[in-house]
Parts: sequence; C-alpha cells; structure tokens
Amino acid sequence: MPLLAFLGVSIVLTFSHGHFGPAFVLALTGILVSATVIELRRPRSVLNGAQPRLAWVVAIVVSMFLLGSNSQMIYVQQVAETKSLVNVLIAAVAVSSCFPLVFLLQKQWRVGGLIAVSAIMIGLLLVARRHVLWASPQPAIDVWTSSVQAVRYFLDGKNPYLQDYVDIYSGRYDYFASFPYLPVWLLWSAFFAKVGGGVQDVRASLVAADVVIVGAVVALGHAVWKEWTRPLLAAALWLVCPISLFVLEQSWIDTLLSALFAVSFWLLVKRRWLAAGLVVGAAVATKQYAVVAAGLLLIWVWRSGGRAAATRFFFSAVVLASVVTVPFAVTDFDRFTRFTFRAWADAKPRPDSLSVAALIAHVFDFGTPDGMAEHFSKIAWVGPVLVLGLVFFFWKRREPSLRSAILFIGLAYGWMFQFARQAFCNYYHFVAFFFLVAAMLPNAGRALAVEAAAKKAAS
Repeated sequence: MPLLAFLGVSIVLTFSHGHFGPAFVLALTGILVSATVIELRRPRSVLNGAQPRLAWVVAIVVSMFLLGSNSQMIYVQQVAETKSLVNVLIAAVAVSSCFPLVFLLQKQWRVGGLIAVSAIMIGLLLVARRHVLWASPQPAIDVWTSSVQAVRYFLDGKNPYLQDYVDIYSGRYDYFASFPYLPVWLLWSAFFAKVGGGVQDVRASLVAADVVIVGAVVALGHAVWKEWTRPLLAAALWLVCPISLFVLEQSWIDTLLSALFAVSFWLLVKRRWLAAGLVVGAAVATKQYAVVAAGLLLIWVWRSGGRAAATRFFFSAVVLASVVTVPFAVTDFDRFTRFTFRAWADAKPRPDSLSVAALIAHVFDFGTPDGMAEHFSKIAWVGPVLVLGLVFFFWKRREPSLRSAILFIGLAYGWMFQFARQAFCNYYHFVAFFFLVAAMLPNAGRALAVEAAAKKAAS
C-alpha cells in the first residue's frame, strides 16, 4: 500500500499541480483513507509489505512516462539549457524502457542489470535537475524571491529576519512579504550560494538535498536488506516522481526537510540516537511543521531504545535547533516570530487548496477567501484531532517498527494538510516521501527482526 500511495499521490499532483479540483481531492482522500485503514487494521497485510522488485520497476516506468511526457514546469524559457533538459529526459525514458528487459536475463545477471539501469537513471535525473535551474531561471513565486533576497542579506552580513522584502503579488492572496522559513534553510542555501561563487539561485541547494536523499535512502535500504537493488530502485523512483521537476522549479524547500529526515532514518536504524537527534533538530529548525515528524520519531525511539535513548535524542534535537535559531531571534524576537509563525497562522484559508477543507467550502458555496475564513474555524479542529488520534494509535502499538513510524508520519501529515488553511503541491510531495521510504522497508514481522538484530549488535 505505501508504494501505491506514493504513486497515487504523485499522479494526483501531476494532473493538479497541487491545486483544488473535486476529483483530485477525492482521489487524494481515498488514498489516505485506504492507507490509514490498512495500517491500523491490517499492518501485516501483503498490501503493507515491502514490494517485490518488479513492482518498483513498474512504478518507475509509469512515472518516467509521465515525467517524459511533460516536465510540468511552468516558467521554462526558450534557451539552450531547455533543449538539454529535454534531451536528458528523453535519454531517461529510453533507459527506463530497459528495465523490463533486465528480467529476461539469467538470474546471476539480473541483480547487476537492475543495479546498472537504476544507477544510470539516478545519474540522468540528477543531471536533469541541474538543467532546471538554467531552463527556468526566474520562477515567479515568493519562495524563490524571498529566499534569494534573504541569502543576499545574509551574505552581506545582515540578519534576514530584520529586513524588508518585495511583495511580488501586490497585495493578492493575503500575502505578507517576508522570509518565512527557519534558519537551517537560510544557512544551507547560503552555503551553496557562497560555494557557487555568488550565484545565488537557492535551488542549487535543493539539488544537493536530492543528492542527500539518494545517498540516505540507498544507505538505509542497504542497512536493512543487505543488498543494493531495492534501495537503488527506491532512490530512482524518488527522482522520477513526475511532479519533482516542478517542485524544484518552484523552489519549495520541503526537499531539504525530506533529506534531513532521510538521514535521520538511516541513523535511527544504526541506533545512533544522539546523531539522529541532531539531524532531526536541524529539520525542526528548517520548517515549522517538522515538529510532527519529530514527535512521532521521539515516540519510536522511546519504545525502541528506552528512556535513555529518547533523552539523548530529544535533548540533542532541542540543543541543535536552539543553537541555530536563537542568534537570529534574539535581536528582535517579535519581528522574528511574525515572519516565521504569526504570518502563517494569521493567513486566510485558501479555497484553491488541495484539501477537504477547500472541498467543503466549495460544496457549501463559501469558496472565496473571505467566505472560507468565516467558516474555517468550524473544521479547523479536525486535522489536529486526526493527527493526535494517529499518535495515540502509534503509542499503543506493540513494538512499533521504524517502517510503521515512517508510514504514520506520512499519514499524519496527509490528514493534517487535508484540513489545513493551505495545502499545495509541496505539502503532498513531502507526504509522498514518507510513503516511498515506508514502501522500501520490510513489513512488520521482518522489520522487528531486523531492528532486534541491530539492537543486539549495538549492545
């Protein structure tokens, strides 16, 4: 089911670009309902197990066809790099067509064939990401403009949270011009801007984040399965997600958040509690809603490693997040919190969101920003209640596996966004990441055995 959920969410995003449509919302809700019911009622079901290699290959070929048919990017310019991007995608489609042929090889050659084709796919799709930066150099979205401005302020020695920003929407969308993200994103993107010799397209750091995701997913999969084919297929599927180049073009920073959690999962499998806590602390200091995943992972650490492990994990996360955030906040705490928290909390609900909240607004004829704002409070409580319910069920689960924790995180985010003020493409692309990682990991019985072996080895 997690693999089907990943593919289903990806297809919904491909055709909707993350914006409202009744069919899109119902399809997404159906995916979440199915995944939730199966995980709660039949966690050991064959639908919830780790898929065979052929299922991964089918998912990759379908996704590559969709990506090769249309990159989904909307600000592409007619430059040489655009032709290069198209050529790379054509090459990737050709390579993906070789996957079925691998299964015709003799058994001793089949594993090597899957590894080779997967590695070539990964290389091509990372090159495609590099071309995106030049093919679409100036996306008209506030994420890009505010992040570029913030990096420039920071490299000039200024605190970006104390500066003024351009409102590219001229008062539309109830938009408050600011730098709304937390400091780890600033530091990560500024580092790559500095390394790039002043080229301050923050998306270069997002390409680097995808490289980190590939490395972490492969390392995690190899640590669990002791082989390379499934991890490489999972990494290739992440990169071939048909909406992924659009997500990069728009500069959405959730890719960095996914990268940090991917690294933390690998560290948790290794039972390196302190290091994992530091990485999760970095995630918490990247984007505001990372605390949901951090909380569920803390529960898993407590249940899996005991109170001492949970204490190390928690305090290392708190220390890292504080060390990174406090220096930017102390100068003007009121302005910092307005940029990073209050502007988000006070924003009007968006009726063009890909959410049940927006669907209800349209069904009952208050699908305007003002109308939805008037009625939103009547359903705003549903998302938090569903998240708390999932946390409760996860806490009560006997010996929860890391795979189960990751799937619960994806479900918690999915339901939270379904009833949020705003929910667009990047939100659900982030949800899909957790479904993908859960799909790669073994089902409940084998996962517990793997974690028990790791625990024994660590002790």
